[in-house]
Amino acid sequence: MSLSFANRTRTYDERRSVIRFVGHDGLKQIVFLLSVGLFDQDSSALRLREQGYLMAFDQCRSRILEIARALYQKNNRSMIEMDTNAVGSSLRFAS
Repeated sequence: MSLSFANRTRTYDERRSVIRFVGHDGLKQIVFLLSVGLFDQDSSALRLREQGYLMAFDQCRSRILEIARALYQKNNRSMIEMDTNAVGSSLRFAS
């Protein structure tokens, strides 16, 4: 099976500083935790905190999902943390 992201829901977890989103591989649910530290912190929109992070996620969604698929292929786990170690560089958010 291949990883799909039919549910566009994403949530911001302030305590962990991540955006949580879910993918599915057949019946298997895969939880992704994207560190908000990957976004360009100089963007004025990110100063809005939750709203800014979710806007940044939405603007970078296709790139984020591409990275998520690659990480899942490599790790094949039910929870994948997407931080600077896993992703390698920041996602640029155009304000």
